[in-house]
Amino acid sequence: GRSIQESYTTDPLCRMVEKAWAAGIVVVVAAGNNGRDNSMGTSGYATISSPGNDPLAITVGAMKDMGTTARGDDLMASYSSKGPTLLDQIVKPDLVAPGNAVASALAPNSAIKDVYPNNVVPVSYYKVNSTSNTSSYYFRLSGTSMAAPMVSGAAALLLQKQSSLTPDQVKARL
Repeated sequence: GRSIQESYTTDPLCRMVEKAWAAGIVVVVAAGNNGRDNSMGTSGYATISSPGNDPLAITVGAMKDMGTTARGDDLMASYSSKGPTLLDQIVKPDLVAPGNAVASALAPNSAIKDVYPNNVVPVSYYKVNSTSNTSSYYFRLSGTSMAAPMVSGAAALLLQKQSSLTPDQVKARL
């Protein structure tokens, strides 16, 4: 995404979101990670990125699951962008999903593991009877870009179960 520079009605990224939506494609986007930005004196509000400001996009914010299965201790991630959107005042994000310290696939030969070596997932995390050696396969990251795939997966499961759902119906069910 990028910062909002114009109304979603004229923004090129938003216009592509709307084209995809009109073609029957469910569009899931990250809200952005500017929730701590108080440069406008808004306490981090109005920080949703484009194309998350488009009303048709399913815009996903990040939350912290606190490492438990219980939902009662879940918290919003302070970095997660929040609405209403700049300029158009659209209520966003549409929903939140786990996005804090998510273990995910690490691209081969990626330089990020050298920059953040503590984020490499130890082999013992995912393999029984293993050492605590680091892995070249998994890495922990936080952000709304880690939360959005959680929602994309849920949308895919809904469509797998009922392929005739429209993007609006998927959004409403989520």
